Amino acid sequence: MQEISGSPRGSKADRTSALLRDAAKEPEMLCPVVRLLTGELWPRWEVREMGIGPQAVAEALADVCDKDISIERQQKGDMGLVAQAELHHKGQSSLFGQPLDALAVYEDLRRISSFRGNDSDQRKLALLRGLFLQACPLEGKFIARTALRSMQAGLGPRTMIAALSSALVCEPQALSRAFALMPDLGSIAKLAGQGRLDEVSIQPNLPVRFMNYPKRGEFLPAAYLPKFSGLRVQVHKSGEEVGIFSSQMRNISLPLGGLCLQVGQLKPDFVVDADLIGFFASPSKEASAISNICGRSEMLGYINRRRLARKSNIRPALLAYDLLAAEGRDICSMSYAERRERLLIALGQPQNMPFYGISPVEEQHHKDRGERDDYLSRVQRKGARELLARDPGGLYLPGDLAERDFIFQAGRK
Repeated sequence: MQEISGSPRGSKADRTSALLRDAAKEPEMLCPVVRLLTGELWPRWEVREMGIGPQAVAEALADVCDKDISIERQQKGDMGLVAQAELHHKGQSSLFGQPLDALAVYEDLRRISSFRGNDSDQRKLALLRGLFLQACPLEGKFIARTALRSMQAGLGPRTMIAALSSALVCEPQALSRAFALMPDLGSIAKLAGQGRLDEVSIQPNLPVRFMNYPKRGEFLPAAYLPKFSGLRVQVHKSGEEVGIFSSQMRNISLPLGGLCLQVGQLKPDFVVDADLIGFFASPSKEASAISNICGRSEMLGYINRRRLARKSNIRPALLAYDLLAAEGRDICSMSYAERRERLLIALGQPQNMPFYGISPVEEQHHKDRGERDDYLSRVQRKGARELLARDPGGLYLPGDLAERDFIFQAGRK
């Protein structure tokens, strides 16, 4: 791990590939090793947290070393470097020298996130102390960074996919496609090792990577959809169960419990690319449409509020922009026009704002630049910021850049 972390960017994939080839000799090790290397001990959409910060790591180190480490902490800042310095008198084999030891570290770090109750902080500290007691300085460095989810190894998805492709002798395109539909490199490594990448598909309550839209100022004949202040989310409905996931793949369903209940009452199952917006519940009579719609920062505050039971004057709602799956079937390869038709069948016609629950966003087709610009002016008076241009024949490309769709912003070249 130290060699990978200190390697030039161009050689990281090669060094990582060599490590993964060794890990693949023990199939059960592929997922844990990939997760340890990336510092992601579980998929982002799982509702779990490590629940420890730099202070907890510092306390565990101070107990193990039986000394005040505050000066070292002030000088180095990075708790990984602090751990390495404080554990320097210890000696033990490399974290990845013995695969079973790596698996034990992985499982222990995951256990920390499962502790609940009044004594959970003490139990977390005790487990962390145990890991540091067994660790050599380099192991301690990466244990501390992994616990804080700050590996700093420079192993992003592209580098890891290149390493996996080389180590497991599989096509990088197949890995990228699978990662777009299941954004968990540990699970992808496991499936690749088993030769099962072609089984990866859109699944309920497992978010796929969003398609990205470039920003342009040009005109193309297209379907134009207004974009308001809000947060891009993915909505998964299966039976009465509803999951809402942020653009960072975080499960944000808990603070949106009432909204999930409303969506759960709908009959069809679906996966929708949507925007989470909010309306102020009691605007003054003089309030304009713009002032009635919450800003992005206000929506972030709403979903991150500490006391969920506290009443809020914000009423969240979902504007649906695209349909990715319907009744358990992936429809990303259908044209946008076909997906839009199925979206309207699933959710009904667009509702007037403000509304509650989920609604398709309105859409207008324009073949003339002047008409498009007039439409932008009209929806801006209703609180919109820009327009999303959709090619009627376009596909939805999870994790990729749209081919002809784009965000239109007035004045942008």
